[in-house]
Amino acid sequence: MLRPYCALSATIVPDLGLRLIFPRGAPPARFALTNPLFSAVRLGGRAILITVSRGTHKRYCANAFMDWRGSYVSLLVCTTAKGRRYTSDIRFVRPRVVQTSPRARIVRPSPWARAWAYAAFGPMSQTSIRKRVVVTRGPRAIVLRVRRLLSVPGEQVLGFAVTGVKGALGAVGGAVLYRGRHKWRRIPTATACRVSPRHHRVVCALALAPPARGVRRWHLMVLTALGPVRLSW
Repeated sequence: MLRPYCALSATIVPDLGLRLIFPRGAPPARFALTNPLFSAVRLGGRAILITVSRGTHKRYCANAFMDWRGSYVSLLVCTTAKGRRYTSDIRFVRPRVVQTSPRARIVRPSPWARAWAYAAFGPMSQTSIRKRVVVTRGPRAIVLRVRRLLSVPGEQVLGFAVTGVKGALGAVGGAVLYRGRHKWRRIPTATACRVSPRHHRVVCALALAPPARGVRRWHLMVLTALGPVRLSW
């Protein structure tokens, strides 16, 4: 089987030949033998014959290097006096290409995706946090609203929105969540955001994995192009 790199070995009897048969097309574009006692001739359009004459020594070896359409073959050829170890032909074949039809993939929304959409865009309910802070940056202002904190199996999702007043908000570089009253401790999170250029708003969700239990004080720090914005509740 022809691979990107193949290393083979074969034994031949002096005065007999070793024939290399390649797939349909043409013999190797480059072929070289390292021992001048060995010789090679092309046979037709897809074969090469390697021969060696009898000498004074019992054993001779040579390397045959060849390149066939991106496959590099290294063949070690040695002589033997025993006919039962004689190799007369080596036939190279292409790798078999298995045609498989792709299976239809059923895409189902994950709990994280459903919680993200609800935390970020879902209707407000009685359990919503409904906290906001307005930060002034020169002639413009930034409004940070925390919408809700949802619990899904294995994680929590915190939804919030950042809105620019009297101008574009710019890019949101990320968000960091802390817990604690006097000594803040960072909570591991993953952030996902969607931009609404029409309303100068970025709606985001933070995934807390594992969930943070028993938190009495939350601190959310959002990094915007106009500067950081913090909201505690």
